[in-house]
Amino acid sequence: MKRIHGKELILKVTIIGLIFLLLTVGFSISKQIETSDHEIIIGPYTQNVTNGSITIIWETNTNTNNNRIEYGETTNYGYIEYGKSDTYHHEVTINPSFSLGHYRVISDDVESNDLEFKLESQCQDSGMFTCVLYGDSRGIWDNWNHATQVANAINDEHPDLTIHLGDMVNNGLINSEWTSWLNLMKPLMQNTTVFGVIGNHERNADRYFEIFALPNNERWYSFDYGPCHFTILDQYDLWNFFSPQYEWLIQDLSTTDKPIKIVCFHAPIFCSKGQGHESRVDIRNIWEPIFSQYNVNLIFQSHNHNYERTNPINGITYVVCGGGGGPLYMPGNGEFINTSKMAYHFCLLNVSLETNSVEVTTKGINNEIYDKFIVNTTRPSTPDAIITKPEKALYLFNQKIWLYSLQRHPTIIGKIIIETSTSQNDFEKVEFYVDGDLEKSQFNEPYSYPWNKTIWNYTEVFFKHYIEILAYDHFENIAFDQQTVWRIL
Repeated sequence: MKRIHGKELILKVTIIGLIFLLLTVGFSISKQIETSDHEIIIGPYTQNVTNGSITIIWETNTNTNNNRIEYGETTNYGYIEYGKSDTYHHEVTINPSFSLGHYRVISDDVESNDLEFKLESQCQDSGMFTCVLYGDSRGIWDNWNHATQVANAINDEHPDLTIHLGDMVNNGLINSEWTSWLNLMKPLMQNTTVFGVIGNHERNADRYFEIFALPNNERWYSFDYGPCHFTILDQYDLWNFFSPQYEWLIQDLSTTDKPIKIVCFHAPIFCSKGQGHESRVDIRNIWEPIFSQYNVNLIFQSHNHNYERTNPINGITYVVCGGGGGPLYMPGNGEFINTSKMAYHFCLLNVSLETNSVEVTTKGINNEIYDKFIVNTTRPSTPDAIITKPEKALYLFNQKIWLYSLQRHPTIIGKIIIETSTSQNDFEKVEFYVDGDLEKSQFNEPYSYPWNKTIWNYTEVFFKHYIEILAYDHFENIAFDQQTVWRIL
């Protein structure tokens, strides 16, 4: 009986051991499966860098609860900031007391590699900073080949910040395109802080506003870096007189005390067109007077897939920088264009805090240099030339019938002679434009243009038109003036 009892005991112990072993292995496997269920699929990367703060974004493939950032001056970290729980999209702002540091993100049991960040304050120590601007990645047409080459070439420059001028994807409503763009941008976005500009192909997609964490309303906003004030505008929201964006733009540029003012938006208001898009004359007539009044130095645009730089127009240099990966466009001709190139490229800004100057170098994907110029806080002298006729009045076949002050624009019935006034005699020529089209170039005074086109040249009897002049001196400086008019017959 004892021998039988011993066998039963051994059997029971064996069974209990096996059960314990199975439970232990099962729990271990279950924990491994649970842990492997979580994965960081986007980022982490930095956003919205300021003098004393920076935002970090990452995404996990499932909702996670314990989401946090560990950061410090070394890889020992020492500081921690927690994010929201039960979410896959993580956006956390840290406020370091130091300008250069390390960070990693942790979501439940998954953590990222160590990465570095820098605040705007770091340029106070180095005395300079670099910024890259470019636009129109739109790489779906060639499986993102050229967009990747441009992004990698930018990453090789190790810029402190980057501004993408819009059209990152071909269709912002297709999330898979954003995933492809984020994948190719990952090395760059983990090496610099990327700011965004809304283009037409973003289509105001919700995904754009998830990917970026930007100041103000994230559509139009501004930020400071070193001696520069960057103003970002949205041409696909209301931009006309008295719109919220118009009023904000005046307030923004009139209150900054930074010596260098740089404005960015997507569609050009000065370009040669070529195989691309025409200048947005309608926006030009609203925004350009503000840019001139508040002494903007540089304006970066995209939309056309090429590179162009104007001579200074009312003291402002306009750059088209649209060679980020989309199919290239051949640039056109324009007397106001200094340099143009059909090539994949980006613009690298080297900003000196000592001299408050910006050296702009336009580079290709194989380190080619296509253009180089310097912008100082002292704007180029602008020749004085204005449109003197028509005034704010009613004109009947070139005769002023009634002068008024309340109406914003002149009203013209029939033909009229457009007249200008200049304060100097060294102009090479004056160009007259109507609705963005060059109508006449005049090389001698008096500078005037008989606007003889009638109803048969236009689609409507009563129609809004834009009259503009570009006056060129002998030093490649250009004066610009404009009038919006209503024309009948």
